[in-house]
Amino acid sequence: MPLPKVEYLDDIQGTEEYQDQLKAVYEVISDHQYQQLTVIIDLNAYGTAFFDILDSGADLPYERIKRIHHTFKDDLALIDIPLTNSMGQRLLEQLLALALYENTNDVASHAHPRSICLWLFEQPITKKLKYSVYLLGQAYGLGTNKRRYLRYWDPRVVALLTHLWTAPQKLQIYQLGLSHMHYVDLNNSFTQMTLPTPNEVYSSDTQVALDQLKPLPFRFSQQQWQLLEQAEWMNMILRQLKDQMIITTQVYEVVISQASLIAKRQITQQQAVNHIVRDLERMKDEGVRV
Repeated sequence: MPLPKVEYLDDIQGTEEYQDQLKAVYEVISDHQYQQLTVIIDLNAYGTAFFDILDSGADLPYERIKRIHHTFKDDLALIDIPLTNSMGQRLLEQLLALALYENTNDVASHAHPRSICLWLFEQPITKKLKYSVYLLGQAYGLGTNKRRYLRYWDPRVVALLTHLWTAPQKLQIYQLGLSHMHYVDLNNSFTQMTLPTPNEVYSSDTQVALDQLKPLPFRFSQQQWQLLEQAEWMNMILRQLKDQMIITTQVYEVVISQASLIAKRQITQQQAVNHIVRDLERMKDEGVRV
């Protein structure tokens, strides 16, 4: 997927779909009176050429995150955006247009990394935030202390992770100070992921449970690792489905359930595809929105 020209982003901004999502973004900002936004940028998609299509991009300050894994050719970067002036609002609007461009053009058989990743409101770039962003990308291998990397910042991956993370694992993220994260999902919708509070995870003996909560990196169960190893296949299926239907929670659950059976070697990928088609058709017949 080539880096679009500024004129193409301007065209996207003229579409009704874009205007609907921009309205949703500004409603979030207005409802919470946010004044600052940090966006995680994956430079593996376009490198620093990414900044060339942004207004004043050549002079835009950003901070790189420590390389999460040696196999990455480039870094994650953080952009600090003030929402109280026209320059910051213009930058937000361009980033949203680029996010919709990347999602719309990420189609079956043409997967492409995303440069526009998580949106963090009221999270100015600090040493703690940079370390938290780095730490979230780490997970211990099953039964070992050797770390594996987790591309959580990719909107396609984090959408799956919301279904795989346990409540205590989500609380580990909340404990970093990240109570909310936003991203553009497969439906081109600006989506909020809310992390549970301690009281929501532990109804009693909350402080005792928190004291026992292990810090990051994550430790995933065997079942979680098996599903994570199917992430590429699941996203391939979801890319094919997104042109035909809204990717709802129910659709995710159908895909994940079949990926789990593949991981356990109980069915083949083709059988899983057949089951997904069957289950989605049944859901439609029962009036479930898919």
